Amino acid sequence: MNPRLGVAALLLAVFGLAAAQTPANPITFRSEIYVVSEVTAADGSKEERFSAATSAIPGQVVEFRIIATNSGDTTLPAGRVQIFGPVDDGMAFVGNSASPSAENRLLTEFSVDGEEFSEPPVLVGTGDNRRVADPEEFTMIRWTLLTPLEPGQEVTLVYRVVIE
Repeated sequence: MNPRLGVAALLLAVFGLAAAQTPANPITFRSEIYVVSEVTAADGSKEERFSAATSAIPGQVVEFRIIATNSGDTTLPAGRVQIFGPVDDGMAFVGNSASPSAENRLLTEFSVDGEEFSEPPVLVGTGDNRRVADPEEFTMIRWTLLTPLEPGQEVTLVYRVVIE
């Protein structure tokens, strides 16, 4: 996969999946994509820097931020809004980088096949071949909002991948 196309293709996939899953919901989406670099300050401390990504090369960490807004006039009930973050071919999910389930407001689940989702540990295989999937095997993240989404309210969801 061409890494320069990968970031743009994933952005389109994020918008497509999010919109496809909520056709009757008045949710609008925007996305921000950043290359994450670790830099060392003069005092020896390390910090992350973010630069807008239009392309990425193998080995770089890319952070996706999905901003979902209720652009409608009605409150969307808890559990109705689901937002998906795909991990495209040529990318590997960075473990523990997805917006976590916090204060019972957000359910964060993962999938290795894009169909079956669960909270970690994600199990794959059957019988004696059943095992815990490595985060790098995840192909999709699904967030379910467990609280109502009021008109005008927005939620930001984040996850990272490494370009392979």
